[in-house]
Amino acid sequence: MPSIGLKLLYALLFATSLSLPAHTARATLPLRATAPAPTDRLDQIYYAQPHNTYLHSNRLTNWLDAGYRTVEIDVIDSGDWEQNSKGPYVAHGASPGNQNCSAANNDRLGDCLTDITSWIDRQTNLTVPLLVFVDMKASADPLNAWKPDEIKQLDSFIRSYLGSRLYTYGDLTGYLSPNGNRSGLKAKGWPTIDALKGKIIVVFTGGYYGDVNARMNSARQLMNEGNYGGPTAFLCPDVDSNDPNEISGAIDGISAADSAYFFCANMNAGDNDQYVLNRSAQWRQLIHQWGAAGDFSSLDYAWSYISVAHGASAIGWDVTESLTDTQVFRPSWLDSIPLVGKRRSLPGYFALRTHFPNQCVDVKSSEWKNGTALQQFTCNDTDAQKFVYTAEGQLRPKGNTSYCADVSGGKGEQGAKLNIWNCDGGDSEKWAISAAGLFANRAGNWRYCMDVSGGSPASGTRLQLWGCSATNVNQQFDPREVPDF
Repeated sequence: MPSIGLKLLYALLFATSLSLPAHTARATLPLRATAPAPTDRLDQIYYAQPHNTYLHSNRLTNWLDAGYRTVEIDVIDSGDWEQNSKGPYVAHGASPGNQNCSAANNDRLGDCLTDITSWIDRQTNLTVPLLVFVDMKASADPLNAWKPDEIKQLDSFIRSYLGSRLYTYGDLTGYLSPNGNRSGLKAKGWPTIDALKGKIIVVFTGGYYGDVNARMNSARQLMNEGNYGGPTAFLCPDVDSNDPNEISGAIDGISAADSAYFFCANMNAGDNDQYVLNRSAQWRQLIHQWGAAGDFSSLDYAWSYISVAHGASAIGWDVTESLTDTQVFRPSWLDSIPLVGKRRSLPGYFALRTHFPNQCVDVKSSEWKNGTALQQFTCNDTDAQKFVYTAEGQLRPKGNTSYCADVSGGKGEQGAKLNIWNCDGGDSEKWAISAAGLFANRAGNWRYCMDVSGGSPASGTRLQLWGCSATNVNQQFDPREVPDF
């Protein structure tokens, strides 16, 4: 989790970063993700998602009222829920409880879905479909939880309960016909959000821990047998944060041939997960990202920036777990990263322009060795001026991605010079971006930011650390997108 220092820094920076004086603001600063257009496909947008939405605020629909367009509901495979008209209980653990849906006592999935559909019926200007993530949790008997036939029964419940309100797995495969698999999705993508607005898309995640993927695949096969007609919900198996080939090749626990029939993934964030996120965007798949990497929490601006920039579809925010907190989480940076926006509309691969005309952050003389200075230099489109912003906050240059932008001596202090160094996971190679284009360094508890020494406009000026200030133009770096590498 991040230190209190990072949270206090963000409070200071965001108090000023979205209202910079006109003479200091550059063309693309402050940073803002693009709002979705009706012609954007579903795979081209992202949703911010409150993790375990049913636990927070006193009504589930408070989140929808606040502008969120996705919710997450945990269900448990407990008792004979298949015989109940409202389906399984809503809970994280083995015991059901009265959460924030409309049931008088213990909530069931149907109670939450009724709240959602009633809310939709009251709307006149919905512009996107709603995503409902149903996370399957183990019951008191985890070895027998969420077997393939029970996943099918959950899918059948969704089908019967929501009916024509749904946009289903079968709808998508029909839309992609005659190539209703991953390659067809990569070629065509999802329908536009205008075509899907007001629809509900249900996504299944989780299941029996240790056998999530194999059971999902067996359930998919079971639903393709007989007269059932294939899945209704979208089954999202777990993928590893360090293996982009699970997006385009074989998913762990599922053959390559069967993997071609999954259109979404569920990923716990991890170091260098940007490659998985980017692969999912390239293949036009949806990916639900939760947890966080490095020293970030999922409530930090930098973590959300990185997630949007590299291609997450649903970005899980770990809001408070307390039902006594009736507030809906609305971070200070919604002008920069709105609750729904265009996927990858912030750059994750970039050249960093300084405040001075035609000057960029540069690895001096393209010398790939420990201690080479980071400087301001005339923008020249070389690999010494292109960086990838990784999930854990590293800035790795394209010329040699085994190096990171680092602090000489690893000391977070006023005036410390910047260089490159072999990436080793140390604090001094981790950077937190703000909407104002500042990069705060983890060494020194996020109090010092990347800075052009002395405010000099000259090429060759060394970069340093200096006390962070959102109005200091020497610390405003404008990330300009470059092709992925």
